Amino acid sequence: MNAILTILLLTLFVVLHELGHYISARRSKIAVSEFFVGFGPKIFSFKRNNTEYGLKAILLGGYVKIPGMDENEPVSNYKKEELFHTASWKKKLYIASAGILVNFFLAWIILFSIFAFYGIDQPTLEIATIGNSISNPNDDAPSKKAGLMPGDFIYSFNGLEVNSWEELVSIIELNPEKDVSIGYIRNSQLYLTTTKLESRDLNNKPSGYLGVSPVLERQTLGLLQAIPATTLVEIDMTKAAVKGIFTLFNPSTLGALLGTYTGEKIPDEVRPLSPIGLAQAGDQIAEGGYVNLFSLLAFVNIFLAVFNSIPLVPLDGGRVVLALYEGITGKKVEDKKLYPIAAVVIFIFVFLGITAFYLDITQPIRLWNLIEEKHDKLN
Repeated sequence: MNAILTILLLTLFVVLHELGHYISARRSKIAVSEFFVGFGPKIFSFKRNNTEYGLKAILLGGYVKIPGMDENEPVSNYKKEELFHTASWKKKLYIASAGILVNFFLAWIILFSIFAFYGIDQPTLEIATIGNSISNPNDDAPSKKAGLMPGDFIYSFNGLEVNSWEELVSIIELNPEKDVSIGYIRNSQLYLTTTKLESRDLNNKPSGYLGVSPVLERQTLGLLQAIPATTLVEIDMTKAAVKGIFTLFNPSTLGALLGTYTGEKIPDEVRPLSPIGLAQAGDQIAEGGYVNLFSLLAFVNIFLAVFNSIPLVPLDGGRVVLALYEGITGKKVEDKKLYPIAAVVIFIFVFLGITAFYLDITQPIRLWNLIEEKHDKLN
């Protein structure tokens, strides 16, 4: 059920993205020839004001078709001033960027709703779980060797008072393979223990590892507090999406993805996801609560916005760059000159799309593995 809900919401977000293009085109008096929900065989449609609206069989998104996006495409039944390529650069910029802005706005609304009406889970200094050794999973972690237990509250590390989980993590990471002292509270009594931290590779650098995870405490935010919190989280998610895009299109990643078809195991952290994969991820993450699912969907909206912002045609970002170039220089770039770039972009996207579907069918993603790996980095 959660997988179906994820697909339906993903489709809704894509349709709303396209609705942004539709509304901006209509407001700019630029024609829209088609507005369909879904892809594939047509189920039904109707025509109104020279626009065909309808539903197609594969409900994995939707699309809007605006005549004249390519100045060389044949068009009929439209006035010259209704075509995209004859519009002013400001109208082109408005239409091309509208879908991107819609996805950013949707993400903001989802995150704001979570913060304002549910709250945010913050890590505390109380220990929730004790992990295993990094070097030998069958061995005890340094935390267990130190005698720490779930429910203990850490108040100092190496003689330094710690006031937050983030502060504790930063000190732990600076002390790989070192003997450390830990002050903790158990049953209202103060204790001091020692242990030797393990070392692991984190961002290509040795990092200390203790092997504990924190108890999360929900903090409610007022409406005014939720506004800056939402904005900051959206900025962080946008940075993560940009990093993900660079990772995805890195030549080494593309080369690794080619190994999909020779039977190689592809790491979950670099693989692209198809709608099937997103449905799998949504189904798994919803087990931890619908707040987690909607947080994922907020990130999906941001990823869609960042992905469509890539400054290459035929993506929206490419149209944005062309509109800005026309506005700054007063010159248009002929569409024919962009065909080779568009062909390469489409080829890469088709490759990634086919690979994503293939991986999601043959190697279903295990999202909780990724969450646990990320969680491990915090302790």
